[in-house]
Amino acid sequence: MRRRRDSLASVVAKDIAQRIDTGEYAVGARIPIETEFCEIYNVSRTVVREAIAYLRSEGLVDSRQGIGAFVTGRGNVTLKIPPEAAEELSEIIDILELRIGVEVESAGLAAQRANRDELDKILENLEKTADPDAFNQNPRQLDFNFHKAIALASGNAYMPRFMDFVGPVIIPRSQLIHSTVPKITREYLAKMTDEHRRIAVAIKRKDVLGAREAMRFHLAGSLERYRELQPEK
Repeated sequence: MRRRRDSLASVVAKDIAQRIDTGEYAVGARIPIETEFCEIYNVSRTVVREAIAYLRSEGLVDSRQGIGAFVTGRGNVTLKIPPEAAEELSEIIDILELRIGVEVESAGLAAQRANRDELDKILENLEKTADPDAFNQNPRQLDFNFHKAIALASGNAYMPRFMDFVGPVIIPRSQLIHSTVPKITREYLAKMTDEHRRIAVAIKRKDVLGAREAMRFHLAGSLERYRELQPEK
């Protein structure tokens, strides 16, 4: 399946970042001005400005009014999941596979380590999804809150940080499913809540294996639903 092509600004930003990383644009040096980049990449000034804004947000360059943009550091290879990834079927599947890799272990750790307050928080977030009508008002946020509570209970400081890092897109949007299912049904939400409840019960019982399996079943079900939407190759 073909993936969404990067925007022009993203392509330009990546190339400039690579030049910075290789030392072609040295730390402290001024990078070419907008018009030069327009000629180099055959793009508009708007595209160049967006690319520079991205590099600035990554801490690679610093713009000085009336002078230009200067290299402030070299980039590192980091995980980046842009918000628009949640619009693409192939990206959603990748995100869900990533979630399984992290959250199955997170549930197991929560079952092993959760204290009373952390367990209460998990159960509190679970109950907020118990009413399908209320759940349907904000399904992505309520779903995320439940999973975040488990990450906090894992006792691993990086688990909730991972959730926060990819928070805006870790719960895939439902537009793609809506193309075949007009609305999120009460039955669908009730099923999701039941799966959440099984995870929470296993954590409460300190059933490490059971918590892992309940989380895997929950996420694997979502993954399979999205895979079924893929066109045949």
